[in-house]
Amino acid sequence: MKIMNWASKAAAFGLALGMASGGANAMTPDEYMAWFKANQTAEVTFKAGDVISFKDAEKIRAFIPPGYQEEMLFEGMQVTIHETSDLSPPLPYHVATKKFQGQVTLAEDGAIENYTAGQPFDPETLTPGQESGFKAAWNFNFRWQNEGLEVPHVHWVWVRKGGNHDDHSIMNTEYAQYYTGGGSFERVLAGPYLRVYFSHRADLADQDYKVEGSWAKGTEFRELTGFTEPFDIDGTAFLILRHDDAHKADDSWAYIPSLRRVRRISVEVKSDSLLGTDHTLEDFYCFAGRILEHDWLYVGTARMLAVARSRNPGTVFYGPNGWTPLDNWELRTVDVYQQIPKSDAHPYSRKFLHTDRNSGECYYANGFDQAGELWKVWQLSKVFTDDPWYNNEVGTPKGTRGSSFQSINVIDKQNGRGTLVPCYGNGFPKNKVSRVKRKLDVNQLTEGR
Repeated sequence: MKIMNWASKAAAFGLALGMASGGANAMTPDEYMAWFKANQTAEVTFKAGDVISFKDAEKIRAFIPPGYQEEMLFEGMQVTIHETSDLSPPLPYHVATKKFQGQVTLAEDGAIENYTAGQPFDPETLTPGQESGFKAAWNFNFRWQNEGLEVPHVHWVWVRKGGNHDDHSIMNTEYAQYYTGGGSFERVLAGPYLRVYFSHRADLADQDYKVEGSWAKGTEFRELTGFTEPFDIDGTAFLILRHDDAHKADDSWAYIPSLRRVRRISVEVKSDSLLGTDHTLEDFYCFAGRILEHDWLYVGTARMLAVARSRNPGTVFYGPNGWTPLDNWELRTVDVYQQIPKSDAHPYSRKFLHTDRNSGECYYANGFDQAGELWKVWQLSKVFTDDPWYNNEVGTPKGTRGSSFQSINVIDKQNGRGTLVPCYGNGFPKNKVSRVKRKLDVNQLTEGR
């Protein structure tokens, strides 16, 4: 049962919240910076335990990034304020940070040098500008991720603004409980995801901080994104090998069943729409591309409300368009910096990222098109692996202290569509080399086809 009849009320609430046609789409980077400046001095008038309703929405507006405010603030909203949690990484990451951070430097082109493990740069030393922009980007790249993330069940739900999804087949499954809002579902994809790190591993101090063996040599990580549903894309898979050399381009492959062959993919493909969704391969985690293909500009810190430690086993979506999490929201201190693609062929002119000072995770991103207008807004919900109720299918060890995806949600502000990416059963497993080779070797992409 829906919390309320969102579809019938969405239009009435839109004008009051700036959702009228063309209102949010025209936002520019300068207007984003005006919000950032206002955030610096905004007064916090809410506390842990408060449940913010629409009549009190102005209390939290300053702590929600522009472009997402109209998605989060609506008649019937229920924003539960949770105390700010300690989401810091486990001891091995802190030990490596203390041991190696002072040795790390940047090359003239922004490449990281003399890095072994832990957090590369002290965030307290970051100041507005390009050098700190690269440092913030490298800190995000090398945040604590244990051995890497595995998600057995990833859904990609295309949601068109307005209408409802009562008649969609997913509402006859166990997942129906998570879709309590409006929005019309156009298509649902499903499949697994796996990323495994081979170098700069704080948990492998006794192995020189890397996985041993020739197969892992010179590799930062390997990543597999697969699809099993619906039938017309079953078997489609993308494999990326990120080299430890920051100047070396990724090795990337795709298997498309209709072509019955594995093909290499270019850098440009990784910034294209992924199978028609509003995501790209480069948008994973808010940013999953190569740092040196972009310029970076550090802006400063902000305070933002985020789902940093969900209270639910899966993201519960609600709201007029069915793409807002009904959850606990914590006031987090985040580093704000800009990703500015060097290639004129890149679809974004810039993207603002917001990463947690405590955990290193990204909660929001704002992407602007080549005309400088707001195009996409990402919101990521996290689950903390050390919560007592946390459960997963992949065998995450106790004490991992990982912030794992609960959902990765993007809204295309210019075409009124979103792609929700809820993740189920995921975590940070202990990996066996034999299984990793079987899953992440290019020769295995066609397995079972």
